[in-house]
Amino acid sequence: MKSLQTLIKLQKTYVDEQRQHLARLYDQLEAIERRITEMEIMKAREQAAAQDEAARATYGAFLKGVIIKGRALEEERKVAAQAVKIAQDKLAELFEEQKRYEIAEEQRIAVENAEERRRETIDLDEIGSVMHERKRGD
Repeated sequence: MKSLQTLIKLQKTYVDEQRQHLARLYDQLEAIERRITEMEIMKAREQAAAQDEAARATYGAFLKGVIIKGRALEEERKVAAQAVKIAQDKLAELFEEQKRYEIAEEQRIAVENAEERRRETIDLDEIGSVMHERKRGD
């Protein structure tokens, strides 16, 4: 049954592709989280700089922009996290299917091996029987 080997190889390809896709999604999620962290650092710097009276005038507008951008980044992070979850589930499903094929192949091989051993035993029993008959006949 060469078809099972073909299915196993094909499934491994799907699993590898899904792993690569998941890695890209993790990279995107990390990039979003880095941007959030950078924005928080920038916010802290601007807050410290706002102690100066001249900078205080522009701090309000800056803070509004940061809040809007923060909400957008948080939404992006939620979407990216959901995409990661979906990709993880898909990877688990693909891997489970691969394992089913591999187990079926192992079972097929075990059945073939058992059948081969059974035939060998029959052949050896036949040889033994013939040898026994020859010895009795001599």
